[in-house]
Amino acid sequence: MAFPWLALAIGASTAVSYMGSIQTSKNLKAGAAWDKYYKDIEKKQNIIAANKQATRLLSAKRASFGARGVAMGTGSSLFDQEQVVANLEDTLFWIEKGVEMDIAMIDVKLAGKLSEESWNRKTSLLKGLGQTYSASKTT
Repeated sequence: MAFPWLALAIGASTAVSYMGSIQTSKNLKAGAAWDKYYKDIEKKQNIIAANKQATRLLSAKRASFGARGVAMGTGSSLFDQEQVVANLEDTLFWIEKGVEMDIAMIDVKLAGKLSEESWNRKTSLLKGLGQTYSASKTT
């Protein structure tokens, strides 16, 4: 008479395992969302740092122009300022591209983990159903 309980226990175990796998998938998605949030904050910090560095460099160049008695915004002084701005734009571009690549990698890894979890969940469900059926037939 213990065999019907065995089938019930196997079925319950399969259901709990399935629900746990669904929760694991939710946790993976939440973890990826936090990783993206962290990358966004890191990007903002890098942009602020690049802007501060460019501001300090432009300020130093303006001070050196005054010390040398050179007119600002003409000739080589204009070229120096344009180089700083061009370097800043290049830095900002690569910060943005780096974050885009990191977020794309997070998405790819998440998709792989979710696919693996889904596969494991389905195979576990089928295996559990088969074992439940086998256990119910032996009674």
